[in-house]
Amino acid sequence: MSTIKGHYDSIQTIGYCYGAKIVVHLIIHPELSSAVKAGAVAHPTFLVNEEAEQIKRPILFQCAETDERFPQDMRQHFEKTLSPTGLATFIDYPGTVHGFVIRPGDAPEIIQQRDKAVQDAIQFFKKNL
Repeated sequence: MSTIKGHYDSIQTIGYCYGAKIVVHLIIHPELSSAVKAGAVAHPTFLVNEEAEQIKRPILFQCAETDERFPQDMRQHFEKTLSPTGLATFIDYPGTVHGFVIRPGDAPEIIQQRDKAVQDAIQFFKKNL
């Protein structure tokens, strides 16, 4: 990270599934978070409720409709905790399941949701440069 910090004005991170844990780590770690301006996570895995309180950077949650790895109770905790801060954006993708961004399959409606998720992430990052 120290190599990257000196060369770029804006560092933003995106993680899918397990990569979401890495994104959250980067934006809550005391030494690393100063370099990262924003993060986006799609169908996150391995997050724990305590991390919600530590998020101090803008973050986009791209949520599958059905996701056993980011269950509703955990999502609600993250939303409730982060809502007052204005740092989190949650977007739902109807008809999707865990993994839809990286493994959309052949169903046109899921591919459409994947494409929307990609565009949503791009817009989020542009907003948080």
